[in-house]
Amino acid sequence: MVSIENYLKKLANEYYISKDSTEKNKIEKSLKNIKSKLSQEFGDDIIAIVEFGSYVRKTNLPRDFDEKSDIDLMIVFNHNRLKWNPSTYRKHLLEFTGIHFSNSISYKSSPTVVLELNYLKYDLVPAFQRDEGWFTTSMVMYIPENDTEWMETDPHGFSKKLDRVNEGYGYNVKRIIRLLKAWNSKAGYPITSYFLEKEIADMNFSGDNLEEGFFYAIKKLSSYRSSNSASKKIESLKTNSEKVKDCLRNNDIDAAKSWLHRILP
Repeated sequence: MVSIENYLKKLANEYYISKDSTEKNKIEKSLKNIKSKLSQEFGDDIIAIVEFGSYVRKTNLPRDFDEKSDIDLMIVFNHNRLKWNPSTYRKHLLEFTGIHFSNSISYKSSPTVVLELNYLKYDLVPAFQRDEGWFTTSMVMYIPENDTEWMETDPHGFSKKLDRVNEGYGYNVKRIIRLLKAWNSKAGYPITSYFLEKEIADMNFSGDNLEEGFFYAIKKLSSYRSSNSASKKIESLKTNSEKVKDCLRNNDIDAAKSWLHRILP
């Protein structure tokens, strides 16, 4: 049976914002500018500015393959002094974007303020941290749950788990995530991006073969979704992946690639 292992690796690399790419350079330049202007605007009212999410995990896709690709930036405020509610923090962040990025688009999108620069979206998330007790030195982070309430979060917890899972499966799990996020974008986003990553990270991969892991992840992906349309798209994904495997068993690599690109851009 022929293999498309190397072809899948090639695609996974195309669905990656490489460090020497124009897009990567634009993102890093924008991040530096945003951080500088945040510090200029808020000064000591900000304790830290933390990059997190799929950009840090290296699982977000280039804009060409995912129009919803974004970069998450957590702004940790001095909440002990300010004591604002979530809505007020977001109000001030929206005012900040209006002052410093007046030629760009910005808007509230719970729990964030979204800033669009050079066709890329930056999610500015207000946050604060506090010591949770007398007998611990651990700090717990909070982000808005709604306009008046906060919820606990661990911005790096999932990233650490994914790093362990990725290393345990020959550094292929992040490749599988990028491949299936490319399918998700092409299919009209039947699955929320973050939950797709979590579902794949929770699968029990074994070995170190990307091709086997890719088809295994598709097989294990749950078809039961809140919308009938999403369920149908996942079933179509499973059907097309079986067509790819049939072609591989018949040693027809061209037909396999043709079926594969009914799944992937």
